[in-house]
Amino acid sequence: MLRTFSCFITDDRYSVPTLTFMLVADEKLAREMALRRLLESPHHRNVELLENGQCIFERKRTAPDGVTGA
Repeated sequence: MLRTFSCFITDDRYSVPTLTFMLVADEKLAREMALRRLLESPHHRNVELLENGQCIFERKRTAPDGVTGA
C-alpha cells in the first residue's frame, strides 16, 4: 500500500516553499527522496517531509566551510 507524503522545499529564490506530494511505500524511501530534492539545486535551503500533517523529517543545507551566505 502506498503512503502519501508532503514535501516542502525552501528555495532562496522564492518567498514561499514549493510543495510536492510523494506516493511511496515507506518512510525510509520518502526521506531519501526528500533529501535528493534538497540536493537537486544549490538554491534549495531546507526540506520538510510531512505525513498526515506531522513533520517526520527536516534537513537544512549547510554551507561549506569558510562560505557565508550574503
